[in-house]
Amino acid sequence: MEINFIAIYDNTAEAKFLFVSESVTDILGYLPEELIGKGGYCLTHPEERQALTIVHQGNVKDERMSCICTYQNQHKDGHYVVCDVVIHYCYDVLICAHFAVTSSDCVKHKIRISSADHVFIVQPDKSIQLAGAWHTSQESMTKLLAETNPWDANKAVIAKREPRFSLFINRYTNLSIIVFATQMCEYLVGSNQMDLIGESLFDYVDRRDRSSVQKLIESAKSNNLINRVRFNWKRRDNGQLVALEAVLSCTFDGLVFVARLN
Repeated sequence: MEINFIAIYDNTAEAKFLFVSESVTDILGYLPEELIGKGGYCLTHPEERQALTIVHQGNVKDERMSCICTYQNQHKDGHYVVCDVVIHYCYDVLICAHFAVTSSDCVKHKIRISSADHVFIVQPDKSIQLAGAWHTSQESMTKLLAETNPWDANKAVIAKREPRFSLFINRYTNLSIIVFATQMCEYLVGSNQMDLIGESLFDYVDRRDRSSVQKLIESAKSNNLINRVRFNWKRRDNGQLVALEAVLSCTFDGLVFVARLN
């Protein structure tokens, strides 16, 4: 599997690191604790920051469930590493998986960008190439990206956000054990985030949907796809079913799962 790591950024204009998985050391040379609290732009190439700010603004304004942006991250020793960054907008955070790109002709790179809703590649001249928006033309996307930024003077998001929650799932077990959950899961599906940790995702998937969810998880794990899945979540507190739409992406450190009401 490609070398990759997970990062969680806050929803401010600075996109500060809230969490970084240990595999960041394999790609960028940093220990996770060296990055926590720093703005995410600190690792980007200075000449690419204007383009990345435009993509960042668009992700926040549109609350994109899955987007890929290909750009350079600076290694601790000073050189730059090209990464495909899979970005999931999740209510008050951005959850990202960073994949080191060894070649633009890499099969896994091509598979990954074909499965995202939007793909932006920062070109050598620092312009943005739209590489994969299924329903949006380059012209309309350029206009959308040019709109005003979504933060106020205090760098906080202005507009009301759609409730979403995220899970990290152990990719090395067929039980899909939950190892991390964000707090919005209690609001949407009635489960405290701490209560979910250690549980199997399938304990909450309606039995009629388990087979399809399992197949999509295995596909994400084996093919590095970003998969979209719709299923009914069975609440533990009252037994009611909640229709969810979620996206799945796979990293060395686990599966990233981001869900909203369907």
